[in-house]
Amino acid sequence: MNKKETIVTEAKRLFGEYGYLGFTLKQLAQACDMTAPALYYFYSSKADLFRDCLLSELEDRNALILHCIAQATSLETFAAAFAEDALTICETRHFRVGSALQEVIHLPAEQQAHLYDAYETLLVAPLEAYLARTLPGPVPGVSFHLLGHMTINLATFTAVQIAQTPRTELTALVALVITNLACAARV
Repeated sequence: MNKKETIVTEAKRLFGEYGYLGFTLKQLAQACDMTAPALYYFYSSKADLFRDCLLSELEDRNALILHCIAQATSLETFAAAFAEDALTICETRHFRVGSALQEVIHLPAEQQAHLYDAYETLLVAPLEAYLARTLPGPVPGVSFHLLGHMTINLATFTAVQIAQTPRTELTALVALVITNLACAARV
């Protein structure tokens, strides 16, 4: 892992632990065993670093979605695989996309717009396209775009929910809800 990758990995951990406002570049420099000026060589601002952390996570999630879509033989198998993989991410990573998207408001407007566009492009659009191909017709009163958003939200749980509910139950719940959305759309 090169120095920039190390910085992003540690930044994700610290952003996950302290949030955007509680995170400091000084903490990151200490965690990476660097001086602050050395860190500034790679990132001149906390906002730029946060943007790169979130974009990295969105790209990882996009790869997960595309993999689940490619392996799916039905909407039901997609839902089960997506739920399982999403829960694994929630359990193993400190940096959570849902929480990070709420903190985007602290960034400059152009970075906010870029990150929201990346979320739409990398996460919602592939799900929207998959659901539009998989479901037999339009969903009464609900767009495939909204279904894509809801699929992501259903697969994203807080650490508290994961800790208090057996993983198999959470996976089954997410798969059930996604599958039932699809059944409702077929009517």
